[in-house]
Amino acid sequence: MNRLEANISLLAITFFAALQYVFLQAVPSDVSNFAFLFVTNLIGFIFSLFFFFGELFRIDRQQVFFSILLAAELFCFNLLLLMGSREMDATAVAGIAAIYFIFIPIILIIRHRKVGKDCVQGTVLVLLGVLMTLEFNTGSILNVHVIYLILADICVAAYLLTVERFCQRSNPAILAMGQMLFGSIFAFAAWCAESALGGTRMSLPLQPAFWSSVFFISFFIRGLYGVVQIYAQRYVSALNTSLIFSTEVIITLFLSPLLAQQLGVKAEPVTLLKVFGCLLIAAGVLTADGLPKRLMTLYYGGSKSGRKKV
Repeated sequence: MNRLEANISLLAITFFAALQYVFLQAVPSDVSNFAFLFVTNLIGFIFSLFFFFGELFRIDRQQVFFSILLAAELFCFNLLLLMGSREMDATAVAGIAAIYFIFIPIILIIRHRKVGKDCVQGTVLVLLGVLMTLEFNTGSILNVHVIYLILADICVAAYLLTVERFCQRSNPAILAMGQMLFGSIFAFAAWCAESALGGTRMSLPLQPAFWSSVFFISFFIRGLYGVVQIYAQRYVSALNTSLIFSTEVIITLFLSPLLAQQLGVKAEPVTLLKVFGCLLIAAGVLTADGLPKRLMTLYYGGSKSGRKKV
């Protein structure tokens, strides 16, 4: 895999990540967040085990430790994401959950690491684009759910930087399977504690919409997404990865009306301001990747060469 293939792979899994916000709306509010995390991580692990069983023979203690750390960060992120997505529009959730790229430069600066000018410019454009997709309507979204989503952003920013640190020294398939296995263990333990303290039964609903969400999240987000992301981050930085992932708000916006009818959830209108915001997000991602600078260099370089030949 080269850098171009890695970018294409990240864009492909971003498509599935964007759809998850619509599917999360189909999860009943009375279902335990820990139960949902347990069953999706467990099924995702089983799916991955079917394809990558042979990789388990290459496991070592270091990769087990890495998997536990990644699982802890993902567990916190997914829990906060579930808590924040309750009773909120899919596009709003996708927009707020997409701004974790803001925290990556902050963490890098705290660690005394340099952040490129292109990345800074791209980050500003993407942030403005996300705000436009939210129609700058901060008054209606300032609530406890937003706090949960911002905390989730911090967790996923830390997770991406951890993946960037470990992916060069580890087997991506083992890390992906490990984070799902330990994630299911963390969730099951928390579910047991929640049930014991609250005096509730440990049960799951039987509604088709709920299990559609479970299997979509399990296969495409926990399984496929995790493996592809860790592979791709060998070639793409954490900040550029987060900016690519921010395009999920674009996909969520345009596919939400289609999926809402199938899942029986509320559809969201597509407005002109949101469309402009999507274009700005795309421009920001391309800017962070340095495409405008490369095109200008190619254009002016070609012009100078042409003049010299004449």
